[in-house]
Amino acid sequence: MPAAVLETEPLRFDDGGGTRVAVFPPFATDVVAVGGELKNTVCLGLGDAGWLSHVHGDLTDAARYRAFLRTAGQATNLRNDAPPLIAHDLHPQYLSTLYARRRSPRCVPVQHHHAHAVACAVDADFPLPVVAIVCDGTGYGLDGAVWGGEVLVCHARGFERAAHLRYFALPGGDAAAKDTWRPALGLLAELLTPGEGLHSVDALRRVGAQPLRLAIRQMEARLNAPRCSSLGRLFDGVAFLAGGVARNESEGQAAIALEKAAGDDAAPAYPWRIRESEAPLVIDWTPMVREIVSDTRRGAELHAIAARFHTSVIEMLARAAELVVQRTGYRRIVLSGGCFHNVRLRGGLLATLRSRGMAVAAHQRVSTGDAGLALGQAVIAAAITAGAE
Repeated sequence: MPAAVLETEPLRFDDGGGTRVAVFPPFATDVVAVGGELKNTVCLGLGDAGWLSHVHGDLTDAARYRAFLRTAGQATNLRNDAPPLIAHDLHPQYLSTLYARRRSPRCVPVQHHHAHAVACAVDADFPLPVVAIVCDGTGYGLDGAVWGGEVLVCHARGFERAAHLRYFALPGGDAAAKDTWRPALGLLAELLTPGEGLHSVDALRRVGAQPLRLAIRQMEARLNAPRCSSLGRLFDGVAFLAGGVARNESEGQAAIALEKAAGDDAAPAYPWRIRESEAPLVIDWTPMVREIVSDTRRGAELHAIAARFHTSVIEMLARAAELVVQRTGYRRIVLSGGCFHNVRLRGGLLATLRSRGMAVAAHQRVSTGDAGLALGQAVIAAAITAGAE
């Protein structure tokens, strides 16, 4: 099918997708982006539009992976005169990444949070560069760590990591996305050593002695305990410490419960700090977690802790972004990543930044979660390829 037709007629994938998103400046070259592994979508970039498929979901599910293969195959087969240009996530083991590398020699890896940020800029009609606050559960970082609480300065062809949440360990690796006590233990390990009372923290009494000992050994040996800067996992850990959800039976369950507990209550922030002498800036949550542990010992209720926690996160991220704006001069800010499904977090951050004179936008048409990744991947890969030619 000629590209000229695709630019003027609605494209409909066999799966019923084909949502059109206007892109300016237009794509310099045709590109297919294959998204991430969860909430997967495929994006076909042609001319002045990106066409997003419907959400395939988790590609580790066989039926959903087959649906992804049909969609990706249709998109990559539309032009047969050259190997297709395919954009994929930086994570080397995502099934979408493996598909891209098998399908074409012309592949462009795109860092997860860079893709989130650019997708939001396109969605908001914000010209690049932008300052981006990107917060989610997990994304493969350039240093091999798990990123997810980031302030980036984003261009079409690259980005700078300007600030991030202080790292903490995730004992058990992938299991930490399910068992909220695992990121809680990682948070506490930044405050206490076993000899200083790690075993005596009230919340950890809900964890069996054997799995707790194993997790502590994993952190001490740095074995299956990756470091992370993830706001999603910070939410999980705080939820556990405050007496909330102990296990995510569904994605984001603990964070959703924490948002619900916070309600609309106004609350003062916990203490926190930003280590401005470091590059990137480090958003240090340790004073906040220390105070949360003290609150639980005093018998503070979940709703009170949840409300103060949300206020703290909003203030931390807003201040970090404000410092980056001051240093770069870029005053347009975008918010992206799955954490911004949280209405209190998103609304509070938008209001705070606007009150400080920033032009700030969140997603409107394209998902703030991983279902929007492919659009950002497509824009970035086309820009990188055009710049290299």
